[in-house]
Amino acid sequence: MAFLLFGKKRLKEEHVANVFVSTLNELAEKSFPTLAEFLNEVPELMQSPKIKSSQIEWFLYIVFSANLYNLKFHFESNQLNRMRILVIDEFIESLEGRDHDLTLEQINNYEEYISGLDRHHDDLPKSMATALFNKYGLNDCQVYHFQKMNTPNPIIIKSIEDATKNYIWNWSDLLEKFKMVA
Repeated sequence: MAFLLFGKKRLKEEHVANVFVSTLNELAEKSFPTLAEFLNEVPELMQSPKIKSSQIEWFLYIVFSANLYNLKFHFESNQLNRMRILVIDEFIESLEGRDHDLTLEQINNYEEYISGLDRHHDDLPKSMATALFNKYGLNDCQVYHFQKMNTPNPIIIKSIEDATKNYIWNWSDLLEKFKMVA
Protein backbone atom coordinates (compact mmCIF):
# COMPACT_ATOMS: atom_id res chain seq x y z
CA MET A 1 0.00 0.00 0.00
CA ALA A 2 2.95 2.31 0.55
CA PHE A 3 5.89 2.85 -1.78
CA LEU A 4 8.94 5.09 -1.67
CA LEU A 5 9.27 8.32 -3.64
CA PHE A 6 12.35 10.39 -2.85
CA GLY A 7 12.54 9.02 0.68
CA LYS A 8 8.88 9.51 1.61
CA LYS A 9 6.38 6.67 1.46
CA ARG A 10 3.12 7.28 -0.36
CA LEU A 11 -0.22 6.16 1.01
CA LYS A 12 -3.55 6.11 -0.78
CA GLU A 13 -6.12 8.45 0.74
CA GLU A 14 -8.70 5.65 0.74
CA HIS A 15 -6.40 3.46 2.83
CA VAL A 16 -5.69 6.27 5.29
CA ALA A 17 -9.42 7.05 5.61
CA ASN A 18 -10.12 3.39 6.35
CA VAL A 19 -7.37 3.15 8.98
CA PHE A 20 -8.36 6.52 10.46
CA VAL A 21 -12.02 5.56 10.97
CA SER A 22 -11.39 2.00 12.11
CA THR A 23 -8.72 3.13 14.59
CA LEU A 24 -10.91 5.89 16.06
CA ASN A 25 -13.88 3.54 16.32
CA GLU A 26 -11.83 0.82 17.98
CA LEU A 27 -10.25 3.27 20.43
CA ALA A 28 -13.62 4.79 21.32
CA GLU A 29 -15.34 1.43 21.73
CA LYS A 30 -12.58 -0.08 23.86
CA SER A 31 -12.04 2.94 26.09
CA PHE A 32 -15.58 4.25 26.59
CA PRO A 33 -16.44 1.90 29.47
CA THR A 34 -13.39 3.20 31.36
CA LEU A 35 -14.27 6.81 30.53
CA ALA A 36 -17.89 6.27 31.62
CA GLU A 37 -16.69 4.75 34.89
CA PHE A 38 -14.34 7.70 35.42
CA LEU A 39 -17.13 10.23 34.76
CA ASN A 40 -19.47 8.35 37.10
CA GLU A 41 -16.91 8.59 39.90
CA VAL A 42 -15.59 12.15 39.52
CA PRO A 43 -15.22 13.29 43.15
CA GLU A 44 -16.11 16.91 42.32
CA LEU A 45 -19.62 15.86 41.24
CA MET A 46 -22.39 15.89 43.84
CA GLN A 47 -23.93 12.79 42.27
CA SER A 48 -23.02 10.26 39.62
CA PRO A 49 -24.35 10.91 36.12
CA LYS A 50 -24.84 7.11 35.89
CA ILE A 51 -23.46 6.84 32.37
CA LYS A 52 -23.75 3.29 31.06
CA SER A 53 -21.22 1.60 28.81
CA SER A 54 -24.02 1.22 26.27
CA GLN A 55 -24.33 5.03 25.97
CA ILE A 56 -21.38 5.24 23.61
CA GLU A 57 -23.10 6.85 20.62
CA TRP A 58 -22.68 10.48 21.72
CA PHE A 59 -19.06 9.81 22.55
CA LEU A 60 -18.44 8.18 19.18
CA TYR A 61 -19.97 11.13 17.34
CA ILE A 62 -17.97 13.63 19.44
CA VAL A 63 -14.67 11.84 18.78
CA PHE A 64 -15.41 11.42 15.09
CA SER A 65 -16.71 14.97 14.56
CA ALA A 66 -13.80 16.57 16.40
CA ASN A 67 -11.37 14.64 14.22
CA LEU A 68 -13.33 15.47 11.10
CA TYR A 69 -13.23 19.16 12.06
CA ASN A 70 -9.48 18.83 12.69
CA LEU A 71 -8.83 17.77 9.07
CA LYS A 72 -9.05 21.38 7.91
CA PHE A 73 -5.91 22.24 9.86
CA HIS A 74 -3.82 19.67 7.98
CA PHE A 75 -4.97 19.55 4.35
CA GLU A 76 -5.29 21.92 1.43
CA SER A 77 -8.81 22.39 0.03
CA ASN A 78 -8.81 19.76 -2.77
CA GLN A 79 -7.31 17.03 -0.62
CA LEU A 80 -9.41 18.15 2.34
CA ASN A 81 -12.61 17.70 0.33
CA ARG A 82 -11.56 14.24 -0.85
CA MET A 83 -10.53 13.17 2.66
CA ARG A 84 -13.76 14.45 4.20
CA ILE A 85 -15.85 12.47 1.72
CA LEU A 86 -13.78 9.31 2.19
CA VAL A 87 -13.77 9.60 5.98
CA ILE A 88 -17.49 10.38 6.28
CA ASP A 89 -18.43 7.52 3.94
CA GLU A 90 -16.18 5.15 5.87
CA PHE A 91 -17.65 6.24 9.20
CA ILE A 92 -21.26 5.88 8.01
CA GLU A 93 -20.45 2.44 6.61
CA SER A 94 -18.88 1.44 9.94
CA LEU A 95 -22.12 2.18 11.78
CA GLU A 96 -23.96 -0.57 9.87
CA GLY A 97 -27.68 -0.40 9.35
CA ARG A 98 -27.98 3.36 9.77
CA ASP A 99 -29.82 5.55 7.31
CA HIS A 100 -27.14 7.34 5.29
CA ASP A 101 -28.86 10.74 5.10
CA LEU A 102 -29.85 10.83 8.77
CA THR A 103 -26.36 9.80 9.85
CA LEU A 104 -24.82 12.43 7.58
CA GLU A 105 -27.11 15.05 9.12
CA GLN A 106 -26.09 13.94 12.60
CA ILE A 107 -22.39 14.12 11.66
CA ASN A 108 -22.89 17.64 10.31
CA ASN A 109 -24.73 18.70 13.49
CA TYR A 110 -22.01 17.32 15.74
CA GLU A 111 -19.23 18.87 13.65
CA GLU A 112 -21.00 22.24 13.76
CA TYR A 113 -21.35 21.87 17.54
CA ILE A 114 -17.64 21.00 17.96
CA SER A 115 -16.69 23.85 15.62
CA GLY A 116 -18.67 26.34 17.74
CA LEU A 117 -17.08 25.08 20.93
CA ASP A 118 -13.62 25.25 19.35
CA ARG A 119 -14.16 28.84 18.20
CA HIS A 120 -14.91 29.63 21.84
CA HIS A 121 -12.09 27.58 23.41
CA ASP A 122 -9.53 27.46 20.56
CA ASP A 123 -8.47 24.13 22.06
CA LEU A 124 -9.84 20.95 20.49
CA PRO A 125 -9.37 18.68 23.55
CA LYS A 126 -11.17 21.26 25.72
CA SER A 127 -13.93 21.53 23.12
CA MET A 128 -14.33 17.75 23.15
CA ALA A 129 -14.36 17.75 26.95
CA THR A 130 -17.04 20.45 26.98
CA ALA A 131 -19.09 18.49 24.46
CA LEU A 132 -18.88 15.38 26.66
CA PHE A 133 -19.77 17.44 29.73
CA ASN A 134 -22.84 18.84 28.00
CA LYS A 135 -24.03 15.72 26.16
CA TYR A 136 -23.82 13.51 29.24
CA GLY A 137 -25.61 16.05 31.47
CA LEU A 138 -22.79 16.55 33.94
CA ASN A 139 -23.99 20.06 34.77
CA ASP A 140 -26.98 18.53 36.58
CA CYS A 141 -24.59 16.52 38.76
CA GLN A 142 -22.20 19.21 39.90
CA VAL A 143 -22.38 21.56 42.87
CA TYR A 144 -25.10 24.20 42.82
CA HIS A 145 -22.66 27.09 42.28
CA PHE A 146 -21.50 25.72 38.90
CA GLN A 147 -24.98 24.44 38.01
CA LYS A 148 -26.41 27.91 38.50
CA MET A 149 -23.67 29.43 36.35
CA ASN A 150 -24.28 26.64 33.79
CA THR A 151 -20.53 26.22 33.42
CA PRO A 152 -18.31 23.21 34.02
CA ASN A 153 -16.26 23.05 37.18
CA PRO A 154 -12.70 23.76 35.89
CA ILE A 155 -11.32 20.75 37.76
CA ILE A 156 -13.82 18.42 36.09
CA ILE A 157 -13.35 19.85 32.61
CA LYS A 158 -9.55 19.64 32.96
CA SER A 159 -9.80 15.96 33.93
CA ILE A 160 -11.99 15.21 30.92
CA GLU A 161 -9.73 17.29 28.68
CA ASP A 162 -6.70 15.24 29.75
CA ALA A 163 -8.55 12.13 28.54
CA THR A 164 -9.83 13.62 25.27
CA LYS A 165 -6.32 14.51 24.09
CA ASN A 166 -5.86 10.82 23.39
CA TYR A 167 -8.64 10.79 20.79
CA ILE A 168 -7.20 13.36 18.40
CA TRP A 169 -5.49 11.87 15.35
CA ASN A 170 -1.87 12.96 14.97
CA TRP A 171 -1.94 14.15 11.36
CA SER A 172 1.29 16.13 11.71
CA ASP A 173 3.26 12.98 12.49
CA LEU A 174 1.62 10.97 9.72
CA LEU A 175 2.08 13.69 7.09
CA GLU A 176 5.69 14.18 8.10
CA LYS A 177 6.42 10.53 7.32
CA PHE A 178 4.04 9.86 4.42
CA LYS A 179 2.77 11.52 1.27
CA MET A 180 -0.94 10.93 0.73
CA VAL A 181 -2.13 10.39 -2.81
CA ALA A 182 -5.57 10.04 -4.40
